[in-house]
Amino acid sequence: MYQSRSGRYWKLRLVGVLVFTGTLAFSGSRALSQITPDDTLGFENSIVTPKVIDRLPTDQIDGGAIRDTNLFHSFEQFSVRTGSAAYFNNAANIKNIITRVTGKSISNIDGILKANNQANLFLINPNGIIFGPNASLNIGGSFVASTASSLNFANDTKFSTTDPKTIPLLIVSVPTGLQFGANAGFIRNESQASPNQATNRLNAAVGLQVQSGKTLALVGGDITLEGGNLTAKGGRIELGSVAGNSLVSLKPTNQGWVLGYEGVQNFQNIQLMQRTVNSSAKPSQVDVSGEGSGDIQVQGRRILLTGFSQILANTLGSQSGGNLTVTGSESVELIGPGTPLTAVTFGAGDAGDLTITTGQLIVRNGAQVRNGAQVGNVEQSLGSGGKLTVNASDSVDLIGGFSFGRSFSFSGLFSGTPDVGNAGDITINTGKLRIQGGAQVTTQSSGTLALNKYFPATGKGGNLTVNASESIEITGVSPNGSTSSGLSAFTNGPGDAGKVTIDTNKLIIRDGATITVSSGLPGLPQDVIYQGDVSNLGAAGNLNVNARSIFLDTKGKLTSNSESGKGGNITLQVRDLLLMRRNSQISTNAGGDKTGGNITINALNGFVVATPFGNNDITANAFSGSGGKITITTKNIFGFVPRTRANVERLDPKEINPNNLRTSDITAFSQQNPSLNGTVQINSPDADPSKGLVELPVNLVDGSQQIAAGCDSGERIARSSFIATGRGGLVADPTQPLIAEDAVLADWITLSPESQKRASGIQTKAVVQAQRNTEEKSQKANSVNEPTQIVEAQGWVTDANGNVVLVAQVPTASPHNSSLTATSCAAN
Repeated sequence: MYQSRSGRYWKLRLVGVLVFTGTLAFSGSRALSQITPDDTLGFENSIVTPKVIDRLPTDQIDGGAIRDTNLFHSFEQFSVRTGSAAYFNNAANIKNIITRVTGKSISNIDGILKANNQANLFLINPNGIIFGPNASLNIGGSFVASTASSLNFANDTKFSTTDPKTIPLLIVSVPTGLQFGANAGFIRNESQASPNQATNRLNAAVGLQVQSGKTLALVGGDITLEGGNLTAKGGRIELGSVAGNSLVSLKPTNQGWVLGYEGVQNFQNIQLMQRTVNSSAKPSQVDVSGEGSGDIQVQGRRILLTGFSQILANTLGSQSGGNLTVTGSESVELIGPGTPLTAVTFGAGDAGDLTITTGQLIVRNGAQVRNGAQVGNVEQSLGSGGKLTVNASDSVDLIGGFSFGRSFSFSGLFSGTPDVGNAGDITINTGKLRIQGGAQVTTQSSGTLALNKYFPATGKGGNLTVNASESIEITGVSPNGSTSSGLSAFTNGPGDAGKVTIDTNKLIIRDGATITVSSGLPGLPQDVIYQGDVSNLGAAGNLNVNARSIFLDTKGKLTSNSESGKGGNITLQVRDLLLMRRNSQISTNAGGDKTGGNITINALNGFVVATPFGNNDITANAFSGSGGKITITTKNIFGFVPRTRANVERLDPKEINPNNLRTSDITAFSQQNPSLNGTVQINSPDADPSKGLVELPVNLVDGSQQIAAGCDSGERIARSSFIATGRGGLVADPTQPLIAEDAVLADWITLSPESQKRASGIQTKAVVQAQRNTEEKSQKANSVNEPTQIVEAQGWVTDANGNVVLVAQVPTASPHNSSLTATSCAAN
């Protein structure tokens, strides 16, 4: 009763002050900021007293129900107006201040929330919570704002907003969870507050901020940050969006609280976007960067970041960084330039891990996801990067980038190191991976640019692993043509590049897109001096692909090249088909005196096919060192011409470059040293060496190893044809050779002796016309009982669009004046 009389005394006194000064504007019948206690706690009801503290109109909140180290407050409404404060005047032994709203109004917080000592503050209002542009926190502990209907405790006790009088508060313990009712209210944050000029990692306002090492959590229905910032330096930030009837668990940690969503079936949406204030755009920023470990967990259904908004979990000191986890049950979408998601190190401590789990991940218009190390203080050695993992059950779409002037910032996933630490690894597990318009997934060992000097990193580049159960499709280049869409792992210094490993059903690379592992110097302005040894770059990594089919079209490339380091190796495991068209390449070339890498293509039950005049090349060449080794094992290989260095030099004496020839070539040689050739070995077990095959001019294999190749002419045209005679047909298993026991009833055409004589030697041609009389007689005699005979294709031609067409007889028209280009040529 004494507190009640004191409250009335203060109200009367403040009314008197209004009469004489006119400086305060609040009513004696209510609190300053629309904070109205209810009567659900009985004689322990909360007491609100308007005051002026530190020249700021303040509602001091006393009373409440104390249970052990928990202090409970209950209000009919709870809002804090602009320019005012709500001050929870708790005792020093209180650990948790738990505040609920039992009325039907939204909490509008545009002032300051204050509490004493290290107490954690819970604000529970199921109707919704809005933090305005001036909202800020002045508390020593963690802050949890939620639109749950009750706060649960370990002994099955609930502090409920919807049934406030039925549960006794005599025994309570540590909070264990947030229970939501049928409807989960929204939470919106617009805070750009900067108390005492405090700024975050990006030198922007901190917004809602807790002390270092503490937790800041917003848990409700739809969560929207519209030009609103959240800061917990070295602490923890939780953003959770759930549907009604959900239970979110609370687990205490040294940082405050960790939220768990194990029992949540349905989620709602989280958005981070910008807000325009006085013609100035204010993006949303979530930041736990600090000297120690800082963690971020974002959990919802659809998660959207746009308008330069960012989520940062960076480490700045010698301690290891925390983890950034983003989970969108349906989708995670990042739109626009900048770096929306980062978990990197700017100090000696290692960066934490960055994990995205969703149905569909979309990164476009210059948005990026980054881990690894990033230059802060060039005099400080940097730690290593953590792991970047994407688990997208449906698809990952990386689209385009952002152009500014002549520069282009690609969309995608990025891991790198500029110093002694190693770059982090990137792992993508998905159904479909689509990369287009210059977007990239990159791991690199790069360097630092300072005072017109480039200091290359000594740390190793990260490994890149992609598991796409359905397909990987990489297409196109950036709008300005400067950046190819692709997957890459490279090094610009003595640190080795990482390796790229791909496992998918179908791999498509087209329209200038690439998958590459490389070692080379960065493109630097003329006035920048490279501080490393240009003759001792790290090795290019290896490229390993396991796929049912691989399709390279229109300058699509698989490369492992090196300027002065050892060329990396390329290994392709192909179950059905490797098809190359229109200037596509598979190359592992080495610069300087280093040895070219090796290319291994295993398609034992499949086919390796190229358009003969499509300039599709498989090369393992070196500049002045030894060429590498190319080994191709396949059921059949079509359209390629194995060439020696001498052969290429005769056709291209100026550059000795197989890429300058119209044919599809296979080469492994040294451009500068004719004596340092590599090897080309083609294994085609089912081929018959007696049917018009040509021996390789060099590096011969066992006679049982077969090669189908053409001949060269002065016009750089290669043609070939293959003819099988005798009985044959379809087999039960299409992966097995043709055998008589499995043949169909129709006979293959039997060539006359004269035709067989013409088919002998280097080249053969089937003369179908010579058999027509015999066929017609046989057909007349057996028109009722015998089926139509099957004419075996005697060769193929390519039309004007580069399509392969099987024909019964190769046309004699010159390829220079016909839309159809034959594959055979006259003997020399």
